[in-house]
Amino acid sequence: MSRWVKHYIKPIPEGEEPYVVDDSIYKRFDQRTNLTVGRRHAYEKIQEALNGLLDVRANRAQSGRSGYSQVDYALFASAGVIATRNGTAMNHSNRGLTSWTSLGAKLLPGLEPWEGSPEKATRIVKRAALFFGADRVGIAPLDHRWIFSHAFWEDGSHKEIVFREQDAPIETEGELQIPEKMRWVIVMANWMNPEVIAYTPSPTGTAETHRTYSRMAYQVTAMAEFLRSLGYHAIPSLNGLGFNIPIAIDAGLGEQGRNGKLIHPEFGPSLRICKVITDLPLVQDHPIRFGAKEFCEECDKCTRHCPARSIPTGGPTWEVPGAYNHPGVFKWHLDNESCVRYRAKSFATNCAVCIRACPFTKGPHWVHNIPRMAISHLPALNPLWCKLDYRLGYGKQVDAQRFWRESV
Repeated sequence: MSRWVKHYIKPIPEGEEPYVVDDSIYKRFDQRTNLTVGRRHAYEKIQEALNGLLDVRANRAQSGRSGYSQVDYALFASAGVIATRNGTAMNHSNRGLTSWTSLGAKLLPGLEPWEGSPEKATRIVKRAALFFGADRVGIAPLDHRWIFSHAFWEDGSHKEIVFREQDAPIETEGELQIPEKMRWVIVMANWMNPEVIAYTPSPTGTAETHRTYSRMAYQVTAMAEFLRSLGYHAIPSLNGLGFNIPIAIDAGLGEQGRNGKLIHPEFGPSLRICKVITDLPLVQDHPIRFGAKEFCEECDKCTRHCPARSIPTGGPTWEVPGAYNHPGVFKWHLDNESCVRYRAKSFATNCAVCIRACPFTKGPHWVHNIPRMAISHLPALNPLWCKLDYRLGYGKQVDAQRFWRESV
């Protein structure tokens, strides 16, 4: 963390939650309702759009449009291969690299589990996470609310996720069972280069998100094996198992923004999150504030740039736009259906335009730290920073040909 950041982040007071949840309404989210891997099977229009992905890519690749050539799509597909192949998928639990059992690293014969204070354990875990390639890491106590009620896989199978008083995590015929003693989550944040995100929504730009997922697939696997080699249990996860954003908020990594993304104090929304659950006792990081929510209430740049019109105007709300959203949380709820359909029908990749457009998406530089300091301490100036961001031309799409013209 840069020395600047320490001056504009504020810890949330002890006992105060960083989000507003109505526990009388809120229930654990069922992954079968998720539009990426679950409910899409129930929506004929979404399934139709997703079934046409390869045709859309082929037609785009033959169109001659800059950023959508066969070379660009090849970059997008290859960048995510670690996270989407080898039996692994970004949204699946206990498959391939996200296996709940060891993939090879073993505790040496005769060695007892490693012993050390939670403070020392936290230091070595964070050092290992950085060594494995994470840009930032936080620790959170496991909040069962953020774990899915059911896991879902592409083959249509699904299982209930339950917590049991047992020693090890296991998968049975009908359940994914997590031991109650696995009370800690190691959250790793990975920066996505804004210079590449600037090419989005072209496959050249969105290849950066795929590349980051491949990095994270290695990270969660390596961290899980590291913990197992210390004699503890570990459950690695990319997008599966539970909600990454509230878990990352609990780990002190940022606030949730209008675009539905985690806004990190240094990287903005230009990052991806992965996690590992463990029973190794650790020390939690605390949620933070740095003015992102207040800024988002003033700024609607992601709303105006979103090509699918999926991001709401106005303030946070309890209202949800569809059955795929999660009631019981006061926040900005996205129209995920229009987002998924647009991505599938328009260019057959992910999109990330809302990340590109966000004023917080800028590379580390002291010039950008000045407005961030003001956003945190002088929110009355937020309208000024919004206008300056537009006037200076930040957030515009850049021609993807620049990527291939760069010297090697």
